[in-house]
Amino acid sequence: MKLTLILAIVLVGFGTLIETDPIEYPIPPNSSEMLFYIQRNHNKNTIVYTANFDKEGNLIEDKPIDVYWIRYEEDGRRMELREIEKIFAYGVKSSKIETTNNQYKIKLVADEKRDLLLVQQAPFKAVVHTLINNKPSQLNHLYIFADNSGFWPKVKYIELFGKDISNGENFYEKIYNN
Repeated sequence: MKLTLILAIVLVGFGTLIETDPIEYPIPPNSSEMLFYIQRNHNKNTIVYTANFDKEGNLIEDKPIDVYWIRYEEDGRRMELREIEKIFAYGVKSSKIETTNNQYKIKLVADEKRDLLLVQQAPFKAVVHTLINNKPSQLNHLYIFADNSGFWPKVKYIELFGKDISNGENFYEKIYNN
């Protein structure tokens, strides 16, 4: 009886959807290294993607992006991704584009269909480009809304926020997962 009650409480806790307005979320400190960040409906903790530079300001070829949590729900401290998070959720794969200088093809492990391009613009300055609403854009952040009521979270939709590469106009796209 006691075990059944504990299981019921745990399952009810996992079965709830939290609809939090991302406008109320904290924005990570803007640094020259920050490329973009991801926020989710489950809590205000944020995954941050930063450029990984050597001491001369060039992207480090074997690991051009550093990914970590800002745990806003735990005093805003930094926390490294767990291995399972790197493999299945928030990790990145990168490959240097040999025909260009300081550019890398980037794939988020959770969405290997979307093309991302890491471009170094100057020493200690890099950005990520992608298509947002079929327009070349600099990626700023993503918001992921997922249902955690099952064994694995099911992404309902993803929102992409960025700026037009040529004129700086804000771009937005909402992608539904059917």
